[in-house]
Amino acid sequence: MVPTSTHATVQVSKSAPAGAEAFAVFIHKQSKPQDTYPSLPEAQQTALKRVLSAGLLRGKSNEVSVQLMDGPGAKRLILIGLGNREQFSIECLREAGAALAKAARRNRIASVAVFPPQIPEAMPPFPGLPKIDNAPAIGIAALAEGLVVGSFEYKEYYGAAKNGFDGPKSRDIAFEIAAPADAQKALSAAVERARIIGEGQNFARTIASRPGNDINPPALAKVAQELAREAGLVCRVLDEKEMKRVGMGGILAVGSGSANTPPRMIVLEYSGTRAVRPGKGSRSRPIANRKSQIANTGPLLVVGKSITFDSGGISIKPADKMGKMIFDKSGGMAVLGLMYALARLKLPIDVVGILSSAENILSESSYRPGDILRMYNGVTVDVTNTDAEGRLVLGDALAWGIETYKPSAVVDLATLTGGVVIALGKALAGVMSNDDQLVEELTESSRLAGEKIWRLPIWDEHRELMKGDAADLVNAGPARDASPLQGGAFLSYFVNWDGDDAIPWAHIDIAGVADTERELPLYVKGATGWGVRTLVEWVSRRASARE
Repeated sequence: MVPTSTHATVQVSKSAPAGAEAFAVFIHKQSKPQDTYPSLPEAQQTALKRVLSAGLLRGKSNEVSVQLMDGPGAKRLILIGLGNREQFSIECLREAGAALAKAARRNRIASVAVFPPQIPEAMPPFPGLPKIDNAPAIGIAALAEGLVVGSFEYKEYYGAAKNGFDGPKSRDIAFEIAAPADAQKALSAAVERARIIGEGQNFARTIASRPGNDINPPALAKVAQELAREAGLVCRVLDEKEMKRVGMGGILAVGSGSANTPPRMIVLEYSGTRAVRPGKGSRSRPIANRKSQIANTGPLLVVGKSITFDSGGISIKPADKMGKMIFDKSGGMAVLGLMYALARLKLPIDVVGILSSAENILSESSYRPGDILRMYNGVTVDVTNTDAEGRLVLGDALAWGIETYKPSAVVDLATLTGGVVIALGKALAGVMSNDDQLVEELTESSRLAGEKIWRLPIWDEHRELMKGDAADLVNAGPARDASPLQGGAFLSYFVNWDGDDAIPWAHIDIAGVADTERELPLYVKGATGWGVRTLVEWVSRRASARE
């Protein structure tokens, strides 16, 4: 079974389950003891009034209070703050769901009846943004996403000592969201979709969290193949011999230092428009051996950088926090999470996901500064920094993917530059593109998904920075000049950048958001799975536009 490290089940119910261990309610800063909650049983309403009268909870965003209850029924009442009513947004509900999931886990609560707050017909995705319609369904879905994402607990490598202190592995928490009978069907569909997306994100987080001694390029290929078998995807893996045959000089150079764990180009196809889905016997048939129906319909192409460990190579990184470089595969993990979700949502659209995977380590066979590489599309690159490896593995993947599939649009995700963290911090990702409409689509999708992006430019001056003397390009330009833009400018030489044959392309640098060193409202420390929700929303909108 594909692992997700998700420890929650979420469904909609028209009434509170009789055996729930806890009831959960949500309050604003402006909530008063005299406020009524019609769907909340009388005993819990009384307890809630007591808590509000005593000032035990002020309703600040994501503030949590767990109160013991007397008498029959649920033994605990969990109160979650939503902040100021004037600032109420879809994101408030997503974060509140995560806060509830974390509180239930900390208190070892196995089942929770969830009583959502009143949601207006229109409200903004984030505070300060324009309001969107159908807010009740979208808000409940966001709440459910928060419950699933907030339930993530990564314990795959806990051993005997840790278990001796913490007990056995986590058990699932059952959340039942109370809903009016007339809205139950619609809300059930929204919650089920949210659950699948949340599990896709947690799948991405699970594989991103695995260490380099377990997840290397060949091992990652096996994870993708297992997903393909379970979900009905088509998977193809190009090994080092095949990549050498077709001329992928970038990814081969990056992976050259790792003799026992060579690079892999991992391709997953989701066919949502095909009348007959591929059967069990065809899931791993190479694309080259059959006529690709996907290619004829202009699929969406999504490419992820999947460096399973990055030492920096000869241009070695500082030792401090080098262990966190297991998260350098997070772009590819977002693609993996997207494909997980698509297979279960069954959207009527074709999507190809590519994980361009290598291990960038130091050995006698590592590539060197001064080496000149010939990429798949014939562009030559003078290596000026072996720690600027992500753009090399992405360049080959983009050029090959575009030539092979002739996509209608291309998005790549990568933990590419520390410069984007300096420019934008750790709250949002940077996006660079050759197409205004594609950026608008991604921006709207990211807002609804609760993930923030900000557009950065690629101008001719930035592309000039990447031109070389000994070869067409250098892989790293002047160290401090437009640092976060150099990666995007480099990649622009491996897509149809402009002209009549230009393909809409966007590069998303997720270096600041792929993992976190402190607990955030949605996340515990570690991998975030950032990008899965945005990608699913973008693909869903594209699918709806084609219907």
